[in-house]
Amino acid sequence: MKNKRFTKVMRTIAVSMVTLLCSFMFANEFDYLPANADEDIVVQIVAHRGYSGAYPENTLSAFAGAYAAGVKTVEFDVRKTKDGQLVIFHDDTLEKFTGDETSIADHTYEELLQLDAGEWYGREYRLERIPTLDQTLDLLSSTNMRIFCELKDIGEDPDFADEVYQKCADYGVLDRVVFLSFNYNYLSDIKSINATQPIMVLASFGKSNLPTKYPAEYYGVNMKTLTPKTIRAIHDAGSKVYSYAPETKGQMLSLQRLGVDGVITDYADLSIL
Repeated sequence: MKNKRFTKVMRTIAVSMVTLLCSFMFANEFDYLPANADEDIVVQIVAHRGYSGAYPENTLSAFAGAYAAGVKTVEFDVRKTKDGQLVIFHDDTLEKFTGDETSIADHTYEELLQLDAGEWYGREYRLERIPTLDQTLDLLSSTNMRIFCELKDIGEDPDFADEVYQKCADYGVLDRVVFLSFNYNYLSDIKSINATQPIMVLASFGKSNLPTKYPAEYYGVNMKTLTPKTIRAIHDAGSKVYSYAPETKGQMLSLQRLGVDGVITDYADLSIL
């Protein structure tokens, strides 16, 4: 009896160890799959926060740099200031710029103009400022680039999605804009304004029920949680799947082999990888 109990315990331990090992390998698979030097990356490349691998993120320099590098699609993040200005900024706080933990929403835009948005990245960008959505759309409207416009989760704000949508309409770029968010309520607001406007659901976990739970034309999924089952479910729903945020050519090729339609990456110019 004791030997049977011992065998059962050992079997349980062995199964747990194998499960843990498989989970670890899956979470890190993109680091272990080798890149084939002769293989081309043919999925769509999206410049994450502009060309943020070579310029300070979410700045006019990063957007212009993406265009100069020949990138077809640029992504950026929209937040709202204390005085209601729509600005381009990713983080929850200003810590990267100032070292403090106040947020965009704690400051007026005039106050934010006193901050340097580029020196943290390099002294040559020390005169950069946090751009408004107006400034960004004015720049991009003169290009033919597609625009992935992410609405950051700023909490309950019934006007946020509408204000961002109307800005894009004012600059005549709606035909090349996809609205992104982790907050599906914002995306629903966009659909209530224009049912044909494409949206992208952002997801930290790539579950296969995404298309049924959150209908959309596009899905942006964390690459470490993306599975072939989820990709099949998205494609079967007639939608496209993008993955964020590969940092090497090997990771991008791994995602391409997995079957994604595009990658959202800081390193939009593959020649630097």
